[in-house]
Amino acid sequence: MYYTMYFLYKYCYSTVEHKYNSGAEHPMRISVIIPTLNEEGAIGRVLDDMPENPIDELVVVDSSTDNTPRIADKRGAQVIFESKRGYGRALQTGIENTAGDILVYIDGDNTYDPREIPKIVQPILNGEYDVVLGSRLRGRMFPGAMSPLIKLGNLLLSLFFDVLLLKRITDSQSGFRAMRRHFLEGLTYSEYGMPFVTEQLIKLIKRGARVGEVPICYRPRIGETKLCKWTDGFKIFKVILKGRFLGGY
Repeated sequence: MYYTMYFLYKYCYSTVEHKYNSGAEHPMRISVIIPTLNEEGAIGRVLDDMPENPIDELVVVDSSTDNTPRIADKRGAQVIFESKRGYGRALQTGIENTAGDILVYIDGDNTYDPREIPKIVQPILNGEYDVVLGSRLRGRMFPGAMSPLIKLGNLLLSLFFDVLLLKRITDSQSGFRAMRRHFLEGLTYSEYGMPFVTEQLIKLIKRGARVGEVPICYRPRIGETKLCKWTDGFKIFKVILKGRFLGGY
């Protein structure tokens, strides 16, 4: 087990080193948004691994009752308190309080590796895509990172998304993604919980955004999950159906 974890760690880190030229200049500002809810055991690690380049702005949107905001503040992140709980609500608050031309979402539970941010944003900087998703299912998954049930759910939701929206995406539910800000201007949402990113992605596709994926590493989370498997899965499925058949987006 130890050697497997070590190999995956080295693979992830070496992939970032070889895919991105950290000395390259880019004209667009990049803001990273981290939604947090009681992540005191993980947020320090996430921020410690955050690369200085190419990030221009780092914002933690927090609804915690533990030490998460204090830990984030001590590590130099801008902390914004959000009284209304909800994954999507935190992300939207981050959007409204950042200035970057490119926005990056990454969870604060240490499942995603911040050192892969350059790999996520590079296709946008290159002009290849307007939205880039980090695909856990195309990348390297650490042992215990995703249960068989959750993996099956992600596969099914992505399959529904592909078939109904006519867009080939392997991991529509990834919490690690980047996008050009101007595609978000004027958007409103019906869901501000877990389905938020799915509704947002549908609207971006309908606005003509070019969507791509890059393989990423996925690690076991630190702390308790905020996902309600069946409830959130059903809500996400409804969002996909609405986006395809009801013309709600």
